[in-house]
Amino acid sequence: MLSQEDLASSATSSPASSLYSPSPHGTGTGHVSSWLEELTSDHQSVRLVGLLYQCAAQVSAGAFDAANLYLEQITQLASLDSPHTLHRLAAVFADALARKLLTLVPGLSRALHLSSSSSTTTSAGETTVHHHHLVAARRHVFDMLPFLKLAYLATNRAVVEAMEGERFVHVVDLSGPAADPVQWIALFHSFRGRRGGAPHLRVTAVHDSRDFLRTMNGVLAREADAFDIPFQFDAVEARVEELDPDALRNALRVRSGEALAISVVAQLHRLLAVDDVMSGSRRNNGAGGGSSCLTPVQIIARSSSSPRSFGELLERELNTRLQLSPDASSSVLSSSPGTMAAQRPKLGSFLKAVRGLSPKIMVVTEPEANHNAGSFQERFDEAVNYYAALFDCLERATATSAAAQKQQGRCVVERVVLGEEIRGVVAREGAERKERHERLAQWARRMEGAGMERVGLSYDVMMEARKLLQSCGWGGYEVTHDARGDGFFFCWHKKPLYSISAWRPAAACRLGS
Repeated sequence: MLSQEDLASSATSSPASSLYSPSPHGTGTGHVSSWLEELTSDHQSVRLVGLLYQCAAQVSAGAFDAANLYLEQITQLASLDSPHTLHRLAAVFADALARKLLTLVPGLSRALHLSSSSSTTTSAGETTVHHHHLVAARRHVFDMLPFLKLAYLATNRAVVEAMEGERFVHVVDLSGPAADPVQWIALFHSFRGRRGGAPHLRVTAVHDSRDFLRTMNGVLAREADAFDIPFQFDAVEARVEELDPDALRNALRVRSGEALAISVVAQLHRLLAVDDVMSGSRRNNGAGGGSSCLTPVQIIARSSSSPRSFGELLERELNTRLQLSPDASSSVLSSSPGTMAAQRPKLGSFLKAVRGLSPKIMVVTEPEANHNAGSFQERFDEAVNYYAALFDCLERATATSAAAQKQQGRCVVERVVLGEEIRGVVAREGAERKERHERLAQWARRMEGAGMERVGLSYDVMMEARKLLQSCGWGGYEVTHDARGDGFFFCWHKKPLYSISAWRPAAACRLGS
């Protein structure tokens, strides 16, 4: 897997780049098509990388005409149905970049969405995927990639170690869409084999689907009965970001006398978007709020000089929007640990509420990426590199099998799961940008700022994870320690893609409680 710098340099120094150097004021579509057809697949892939970065730069600058030209070239090379991984990746990113351009022109965006006859198009212009398609797609993620399996295994092992000698254990599952009953069935196995027998176990699951919670309850109750484990299940129908920190103890039904463990997989980052609801409201009511709903006619009317083209008018408006972007103004704050608590009160208050529950352990799994940067260009660059690695993982999962079912599964994951994440990172802003992945170092600062401290994951946890990779024949994957040696990274060819870490209330907080 090439790094971002390698990709960028190869895109500009390869033989393919010398065949054509696109210009915003270049020749027409027919000429572009002719040179594209002459490129080999390898040259097309290299060229696509350069076009993606160039297009993103033009989007970031608000250069509508230039961005449109690059998108036109990308779509002639890229396809969701291509046998080449990079071509499929480029097609997904082209879609996200086009949506980004569209959302920067609210009048045009809303008009197009209102004219759509599809009932699956939301007011924000995003296509809603039916629930059963999402369930199937997430099942393919679990089957084809090892990351969820590794997260479940490592979490369970850490919970069992933390609960040594405890007779009443309460596990809270905050993983939402990433939750799966199979994780807790495996925990039944682990508890059943411990000295002194299994504890009385209660599982509370937070999920926004009543059907999922009902199914999870039935499955776990049957398995617990088969293992002869005293068991109780509590369902909380909600999203993690909807939980009220001030009423968290009641919402999660935390009781005294039970040892508490919390598991959360790929969900904490969604709390980072909640505060933009209020900040977005303040912006719309402020001095700059009037520019958020300008139509093309209003753009022309307010221009102080005669425009040469409608494209020039549009570029002026896009530049204005980008300068007023909430993310652009907060880029310094988002990278400063000292201002995190003030900038993200929802997450901070949630983590402090969790600390107040006095869990013996809280295990957090998150994507290891910087998709919450203030700069659009920085987010885009990071996303291309990160999701290229995940597309490679999927390609590896299907390379050794000609089964049509696996090929179909790969397509579903790329389009439904990863495609939706990429649109979230690239095309959306404010409260709508839910995919705000951050690196473990940033999460550590947030957790410690909320009064939590690290719980070192043991060597046995890492060895169990490595054994799982070996037993399933997942070559190219590995489990490595983070810099502090307390958490782990799940890697693909040395590139960390997910992190897992464990936490508990800091000693001072435990003594003071």
